[in-house]
Amino acid sequence: MKAGQLAAGGVLLRVWCGLVFAFLLAPIAILVVTSFTAGETVAFPPAEYSLRWYGKVWQHVLDAPGVKPGLGSVFLLSVRVGLVVALGATGAGVLASYALYQFRFRGMAILRQYFLVPLMFPQIVTSVALLVWFSEVPIFGLLGRLVLGHLILTLPYVILTVGATLEATGTDLEEAAVGLGASRPRAFWAVTLPLIRPGVVAGALFAFIISFDTFTLSYFLYSADAKPLPMWVFEYMAYFLDPTLAALSTLLIALTLAVVLAVDRLVGLQRLAAQR
Repeated sequence: MKAGQLAAGGVLLRVWCGLVFAFLLAPIAILVVTSFTAGETVAFPPAEYSLRWYGKVWQHVLDAPGVKPGLGSVFLLSVRVGLVVALGATGAGVLASYALYQFRFRGMAILRQYFLVPLMFPQIVTSVALLVWFSEVPIFGLLGRLVLGHLILTLPYVILTVGATLEATGTDLEEAAVGLGASRPRAFWAVTLPLIRPGVVAGALFAFIISFDTFTLSYFLYSADAKPLPMWVFEYMAYFLDPTLAALSTLLIALTLAVVLAVDRLVGLQRLAAQR
């Protein structure tokens, strides 16, 4: 193949990637622009621009008179649930990934796929199954079943991320530490865990974001005393058709970007991508 053909192919590939990214980002861009409208309804492009709907979101946070209450409390609940889920899924996911990497036996492939079952089934199937199970075995509180459901949903993401990092780094240095007299837990904690830290942090980030944003599973497991943010948004959409949700969604997008940038400063996303 000639150099000119290679160059033309490279240009076409870049153009195609640019079109794909534009297609994926266009709805987000429209949402962000719409959030600054000064009108009473959702319209694109806005005739006039204003920050009035961001002020309306703040009124919801403060439970001001005349607005739907509870935004601040459901946001804090989603953050708390997300942090607990991220901590639990990361701890369990790291141990599971390490065991799947270290131990090889007949049926390992089946066991590995078993951990990924929540990714294979539609969320509505998992949600209905958990709802029936919690109804038959009422040993968990209202908040506890929400946390457990999110743990089941997010655990495969941590296992995949940490497992990919383990495959890239290996455990040769850990074996060397054991050979020099360190115990297996100490060698893992002092040698292997720092090496796979980017995968662990990325897995925790995925678990938090998925728990914070998931709707289908939360819809089946939430209650009035354990209502996450997506359910508040769903209830708001049922009764109001103004740009408040566009402003709220823009703020949540900004929050997600801030978390990703913070993780990039801590561990480096390029380093993680190179390992994977």
